[in-house]
Amino acid sequence: MAKWEAKGYWTRDTIHWPRPVHPLFVSFGLKPIEIGSEKAYEEWCIPSIKNAYLVLNGYVYQRAELIGGEAPPIMEKFPFLFNLWRLDPNMKKRILGFDRFMKEKGFEKNIGTFKKEWEPEAKTRLKPILEFDPSKATNEELAKHLEECYDFLCCSWNPHVKIVMIGMYIRDKWVGVCQRLLNLTEFEGYELVQVGDEEVTVVTRRLLELARGAEKDPQIKEIFSLPHEEAYEKLAGTWFRKELDQFLDEEGDRPVDSFELDPTWREMPEIVLGIIKGFMGTDYDPLSEEEEFQSYRRERIAELRKSLKGDSLKEFDYWLELAEKAQPLTETHDYILSNIPLCHVRYGALEAGRRFVEKKALTSPEDTLFLYREELLSALRGELPLNEVKALVQERKEERKYQFTLTPPSTLGKAPADPPWNVFPPRAAEGMKILVNQASSIEVHENATGLTPEGELFGTPGSPGVAEGTVRIIHTVEEFQEVQKGDVLVCPFTTPTWTVLFPQVAALVTDTGGSLSHAAIVA
Repeated sequence: MAKWEAKGYWTRDTIHWPRPVHPLFVSFGLKPIEIGSEKAYEEWCIPSIKNAYLVLNGYVYQRAELIGGEAPPIMEKFPFLFNLWRLDPNMKKRILGFDRFMKEKGFEKNIGTFKKEWEPEAKTRLKPILEFDPSKATNEELAKHLEECYDFLCCSWNPHVKIVMIGMYIRDKWVGVCQRLLNLTEFEGYELVQVGDEEVTVVTRRLLELARGAEKDPQIKEIFSLPHEEAYEKLAGTWFRKELDQFLDEEGDRPVDSFELDPTWREMPEIVLGIIKGFMGTDYDPLSEEEEFQSYRRERIAELRKSLKGDSLKEFDYWLELAEKAQPLTETHDYILSNIPLCHVRYGALEAGRRFVEKKALTSPEDTLFLYREELLSALRGELPLNEVKALVQERKEERKYQFTLTPPSTLGKAPADPPWNVFPPRAAEGMKILVNQASSIEVHENATGLTPEGELFGTPGSPGVAEGTVRIIHTVEEFQEVQKGDVLVCPFTTPTWTVLFPQVAALVTDTGGSLSHAAIVA
């Protein structure tokens, strides 16, 4: 098989993993998504098998794996053949089950399940993971801990995928109501349900509090003039260091850069100092800004409601209430269900790496990221000789260097035609179409970006309006301190860590992502 060939149609996931991924992340990051999504789809009778991933030359490609596989080309010429789903027992059972799920308002009914069931269960299962001290464990205990993290991730991606689908369905229905009843644009509809999300703002508020305290303390302010790594050491014994360490203990399980197994805030406190320094001297007040926007939002809703009556008003209110609840779910679940357990996978892997370095099998603790889960566990248990571990890691390090020289295509294979939705039961067809359309809005569409003959850059908009400011190109978290209030932030992509910058900037431009990407929704 050639370098970029694969069976079937795949799209590259540039939103979450724009660069080559490590083998350990393939095991702990991608495989659990497949397992968790398969269970979620089965339980809700979604007419797909799972979210499938393909890693080619380190780059991640994805697709929804369909029951019965992709439709053969002949079905594009003869659409009536799509009716054959009625003859496939598995497909028939799933589609009729999804029709019942839709009839019973499955998406709407489960909008509160995260807070009532999924979050408490996740926190209970996370407790032993958070309390585990890798440095005091035997190799076998460390291996079992990593297995526990893996099991948690396989389970957590079940509600994770369900939350995403709830958001997709509710958002689409809400925007449809706004367009049909009020002739609003998609962006105007989204603006009406931008309810404050505590999970997004609480970290920013705490960092701002530390920045305000540092500004008032001459000693702390002077220390901040030092390079960040040196400043962190000089802060030892001060009130600021005590509060910073408490913050890192509570919020430090966040990757500093990407969704992969990157270093965390807990490991790199100097990164957090850089963010705090960036806040010093600003007059940003998140509480007043949020109150101002929410006041505008409520007034706008009240104004729109006056133009509706009877069934139209009831329909508007029904979907408004659901959309206000669903919108924050796009961010709140990530930290508990994904960020924290992946960070603890990293801590466990680094501890294993330190032990292998002592035995001269590896040169750096982070070399364990080049092992797959089974290989790392086998090495810890003495089943895989350390000389073989050393050879595997060295070979994969060389591969990774090569992978960064490649330019991967955005898609593989020929895109299949959408089925004629009328061959399915109406309710099932509506739900399927919504999920397909919403998923396509997460990634930027091909040919949607470029330069005009006049040299103007164009792309996919994430919100309406016009913004002006100094363009600030930021590639990594280490450059966060360069961002000034009112800048136009330009960056490759954003993750939850980048949200601390959003309050300061006038606008955000990313290299990747559609109208429903992380950057578009959270910013």
